[in-house]
Amino acid sequence: MVHRSEKLLAVGCCALTLLLVTTVSACSDRVILEDGVQAPEPPRQWAIDAAPFPLRDFLIAPRAGYDITAKVLSKRRYRWDDLAAVAPWDFALGWGPLSDEAVLRPIKVGQGDRFMFWHLYDARIDINTVNISSANVHIIPANDGILHEISKIPEGAIVRFEGELVDLHFADKRVIPSSLTRGDTGPGACEILRVQSVTVERPDPEKSMTATL
Repeated sequence: MVHRSEKLLAVGCCALTLLLVTTVSACSDRVILEDGVQAPEPPRQWAIDAAPFPLRDFLIAPRAGYDITAKVLSKRRYRWDDLAAVAPWDFALGWGPLSDEAVLRPIKVGQGDRFMFWHLYDARIDINTVNISSANVHIIPANDGILHEISKIPEGAIVRFEGELVDLHFADKRVIPSSLTRGDTGPGACEILRVQSVTVERPDPEKSMTATL
């Protein structure tokens, strides 16, 4: 996961409330859930044995299986950088205390240049907890259907991603490795996730939006 501490404006343009609401603004779509931890468990990760495979101009090297249920703190579409052809979206995800609106209320989160930016202001949470309870994830959709569903996920929702953490090998021999740990920070600490299944758990679990490979 990659974080930079900077003073930022609030993500989104809506006022926070204790009710479940959906707000559409010029900035982004966002849902506000009630207070309380919504995604209590950290991501699950396990060893896999899978051969590298080509994708466009890249070679994708799977490193680990990955299953994460988390709150979407922020999301950003990239179109022109080196990764955009295979990883058009970055999702800033939070679990445990960072899936609780009461904890998040004073925290400001943003994204840019493939980094996650945050500022704690007067939040009653320490930096180490932020580092181990959030991640900036480069999303590689496994197919067009998953890309479509990912594009519709609102900020603030609770989402489940299942897939593989992968390293990206460029044609010119450059390699961008995925993070395989939760507590790292700085350049190279983002997870690169090839998403094979996506489910929006909340705000409407009875009508969850699900797409699979």
